[in-house]
Order: sequence, then C-alpha cells, then structure tokens
Amino acid sequence: MKVKEIMRPARWTIGPDDSLGRAERIMAHRRLHQLLVVDAGAIRGLLSERDILDYRASAAADEDWWRVPVGRAMQGIPATANPDESVASAIDRLAKSPVDVLPIVEHGFLIGQLTATDLFEAERIPIEPSPQPITAADAMTEPAVSVRPTDSLLDAAKLMVDHQVRHLPVVEDGAVVGMLSDRDIRTVAGDPVRYVESRERDGARMLNVRDAMAPTALTIRENRPLRDVANELADEKIGALPIVDADGKLIGIVSYVDALRALAG
Repeated sequence: MKVKEIMRPARWTIGPDDSLGRAERIMAHRRLHQLLVVDAGAIRGLLSERDILDYRASAAADEDWWRVPVGRAMQGIPATANPDESVASAIDRLAKSPVDVLPIVEHGFLIGQLTATDLFEAERIPIEPSPQPITAADAMTEPAVSVRPTDSLLDAAKLMVDHQVRHLPVVEDGAVVGMLSDRDIRTVAGDPVRYVESRERDGARMLNVRDAMAPTALTIRENRPLRDVANELADEKIGALPIVDADGKLIGIVSYVDALRALAG
C-alpha cells in the first residue's frame, strides 16, 4: 500500500505572515494541536500549541504577541513523505520525527498529510515481526503523570501543558478509575492553554477532574504484545492506554505515538 492511498488533505494550514492570534484561534476552533505553515503551496515549517505558549512566555510585557507573525515562532520543516512511498516507509519516517504529523509533498508542494492514527487504521502497523517480541513495557512512559478525581481541572491542564502530554490517567487509591484527555478538557472548559491562563487571571469557579474525565478507562498489562496494544488503540479510537501491574496499580502509559515508534524500531 502506498501513502497516496491513505493520505488526507491538509485542510487547515497557516501562512508564515499570518498572526499568532489567528493561528491560536484556528487551533482552538478546530481542536488542533499544530498547524503546517505553508507559503504559496510549499511547506515552510510547523507551528504547535507549545510554540505559541513558549513565545507568549518569552514576549516582552508591552508586546502584542497575538500580532506577531507565525514565522517568528514556528519550528523548521518537519520530516515529509512522497505520495508514492510505501506506508511502511511512512511509518518509519513518522516514528523518527519529533512531531506526530507527516506532511506529504510532491514537487515541492504540500498535497496532504498523515498522522499516526491514520497509519494505525490503514494497515494495523504493516511492519515485519521482530524476532524479540515487543511488549507494552518496551514502549510505555514511566512513571505516568497522573491525577486524582478530586484534583482541580486547572492543575490537570497545567500538567498537560508543562509535560506536553495529551492524556492523564485518573487514579484513586492506586487504581486507574478513568482517563482525562485534552479533548475532555476542551469539551467542558475550552482549550487547555487558554483555560490555564483565564482561570489564573480571572479566578473563575474551578472544575474538578471528575467533571471532565472519561470513567472506567481501559487498562493493559505491561507484558501485553505491543501489536495487540496498537490494534486496540485503533479499534477503540483512543489515544493512549494506562499500563498496570498484576495488582491493578498504574505503572506507565503508552500512546499510539509511543507504540508506532517502538514498533518501527
């Protein structure tokens, strides 16, 4: 299977001369974490929520950061793929990239994109089996950053921003009782970055994690084959799974990006 058979249009992009304020509005409205920066059809870089936050934090007190051109805050050009490449090659390339979107470029022009989720759903990780079985423990992040149901949603949003993660296991008495994603926060409170800033500034009523979390999260054991984990992520259309020990205690977390990178070696 080739990349052109599964790639999707890059519907939402931004220009290097557009403002950071416009980029932030697009990300918040479309629930995006990043935007490809395109000029006259050619890719020039990538702008993430974190890039905006970092620029805002370093801006002078009297600087109108929202008027600053995207080109002053964006990252360089990420890894790209050709539409005639194999999906296996695209997986390998995306796995080695520090971002989770793979722009598809032909003759220097952006014609589409792929994410790790797209690749998961396309061929269920079309990579040759390893002679040494890969398990969830080989890909997990440990210790997992977690929250409790009674923690404030503001503190949870801060953790996501500070640790640059999108999922937080919710733990009570050591057991996983739910999962909180950035999408959950967006549903009840809006963009996590804006929520942090507005609540710190305005002191509005605080929500708790239990007000936004998805209860009874799926969990997996650390010795579960990673291919099974990857397929479960795709089947359930979720971004991450908590990993627990024999007693059901949280020991780590594995996301679809973690799984993709581990499977690609």
